[in-house]
Amino acid sequence: MNQEILLVIPGAGDESTGHQAVIEPETTVADLLRAAGLNPTDWQLQVKQGENLVSLGAQDRIADYTHNGDKVHAFPTNMVVGTTA
Repeated sequence: MNQEILLVIPGAGDESTGHQAVIEPETTVADLLRAAGLNPTDWQLQVKQGENLVSLGAQDRIADYTHNGDKVHAFPTNMVVGTTA
């Protein structure tokens, strides 16, 4: 059964963009990232399961980790957090 999810892509500062996506049971993380114009080698997805965030690999099927209406968060694989002096 197809699911509708919200793909959240970070932007500059606190800005982010949400993209509604309909996924099929076999849709992989790489498929969704490419459909959103993102390179799967440079981006990953995280989903919330209970109180935890789970990072998904490029070949993981998104429907195995989500329910209809869920949010999935894209983040760059080379993300730097914090600042350096």
